[in-house]
Amino acid sequence: MTIPMIKTDRLCHTYEDEDGKVVYALKDISLTVDKGEFVAIIGTNGSGKSTLAKHFNVLLTPTSGTCEVCGMRTDEAENIWKIRQHVGMVFQNPDNQIVAAIVEEDVAFGPENLGIPSDEIKSRVSDALKRVNMTIYAKHGPHLLSGGQKQRIAIAGILAMQCDCIVLDEPTAMLDPVGRKEVMDTLHQLNREGITVIIITHFMEEAVQAERVVVIDKAEVKMDGVPRHVFSKVKELKDMGLDVPVAAELAERLRQKGIPLPASIITEKELGDALCQLS
Repeated sequence: MTIPMIKTDRLCHTYEDEDGKVVYALKDISLTVDKGEFVAIIGTNGSGKSTLAKHFNVLLTPTSGTCEVCGMRTDEAENIWKIRQHVGMVFQNPDNQIVAAIVEEDVAFGPENLGIPSDEIKSRVSDALKRVNMTIYAKHGPHLLSGGQKQRIAIAGILAMQCDCIVLDEPTAMLDPVGRKEVMDTLHQLNREGITVIIITHFMEEAVQAERVVVIDKAEVKMDGVPRHVFSKVKELKDMGLDVPVAAELAERLRQKGIPLPASIITEKELGDALCQLS
């Protein structure tokens, strides 16, 4: 039987508020992500999605329940560095992830800390920059790059450590549309190469591109399925305070006015095609 990339079983994460009351940031999360999947996690602010992501890289450990990465439990101290060699994280603000004055030195930072020999590091850095289409910027200062380019450098740093899973916590939130497209195109290419991608996003157009969408609301998983299934539940998502793809929302409004459109519409092309068939 194939070991999942990530598996949680009734994972809970709690903290005490200022009155000493126990608050659930995550409650009974049971989730499996297989190797090679592209999963989007969505939820409103405070729903618990970022807290969950931090468990995948052992930035947090469960209050109760378990989280396993490649079969290794995150609450066993001897597994921490092994897990972090499998799972790398990219955060929201690209400037907070830059640690060197030259791009290739920044990408080399992770492998250097793993004690990788110098010649091997050079090879890894070159390969990583090529995979994110940033080779020509190897000698540049990161401060000269756009937000999207900086995020691709952060991804290259993870690839240089030869991680086989990338977890991204709202990596495009601070980027313009061009930067968002650069990052998403890079992630899809890496996923085609076999890298497991887990992206937390509030852009529904990005979530639509995933193989699978997980919806978290008030610390619990409320939906888990392919984008077409999840985003067809327009009312339920809206009730949670979430946006839905524009095409899905418009199709739902048209259905309410009596126009017979399929419930499965989630893209602009699908909406256009369905409307053309009615004319």
